[in-house]
Amino acid sequence: MTGLLILFILLGAVAAGFAIFVMRRKRRVIGQRIHLVSVASDVEPVLPVTAPPSFIALANDYARQVFGFGIRYHWGMKSGAVRLAVFGAAGFLAVFVLLYFILKFGLSVAFVAALVILWLLPHMILRREQHKAELQFVELFADAVDMVVRMLRAGLPVTAAIRATGTDGPPPVNEVFSSVSDQVEIGIPFDEALVATADQVGVQDFRFFAAAVTLQRATGGNLAATLETLSDIIRKRRAGRMKARAVTAEVRATAYVLAVIPFVVIGGLLVLNPQYLAPLIDDPRGNIIVATAAGLLITASITMRQMMRSVTKI
Repeated sequence: MTGLLILFILLGAVAAGFAIFVMRRKRRVIGQRIHLVSVASDVEPVLPVTAPPSFIALANDYARQVFGFGIRYHWGMKSGAVRLAVFGAAGFLAVFVLLYFILKFGLSVAFVAALVILWLLPHMILRREQHKAELQFVELFADAVDMVVRMLRAGLPVTAAIRATGTDGPPPVNEVFSSVSDQVEIGIPFDEALVATADQVGVQDFRFFAAAVTLQRATGGNLAATLETLSDIIRKRRAGRMKARAVTAEVRATAYVLAVIPFVVIGGLLVLNPQYLAPLIDDPRGNIIVATAAGLLITASITMRQMMRSVTKI
């Protein structure tokens, strides 16, 4: 237990150092932008005094970075360090007790498997939150574009329309539009802020929106008509994804059944004849067979999941 405690302390120290480095780098970049704006202006701007991020905010940030490693976009994640740590610790204890005390696997095998679950369970939570935020964004984005179109036709500039959408729009669309407006306010050019936000969000529909607005601002033209056409295209793309999801419903159900069958069979054998599976636990060769079967099952599940998601990809 002492070695495990030391390992957790080292991992936490490394994650904390990485998070502090990232936060300082972000503040340094923002400070450089603000300095450029203040130098270019004849009147010295009065900048708001913002408090440094709290310890809880830093802990939540580096927890999402550590457990969200491998997830490309993090803007939709909401779980904090405490929730992730609780789920990770619960998964670690459950797997370790199951493998070491119940199934009688070796200490090293049980410990390594528990460590994998310690990271994998919070990772799955963050991935699910991010995917849910992206789905919600796609569902509401067409209405947000229509809101921008109405404001443009009322005579507002596009920057004011985006700011108003960020204020009055539903989450998470308002958060994305507010991010664009906040970047413009600290001196980042509007086109650069729009493109940077599109890269950060990673949703194709918002990339189309950023490209349309940037091109229309550079070449001129009726931006309201262009965005109205884009809104119609976004709705048709959403309808196509929903149709593809309905068509693949049978395939998804089959994949879930195939993934559950081995566990149902194992559970039935443990109830009816526990000694039948004893060689898989007591014999080292049986442990290799179990590990190989688990690896193949996980690989097959991931492959089928990726094939299904490629059809309904946002």
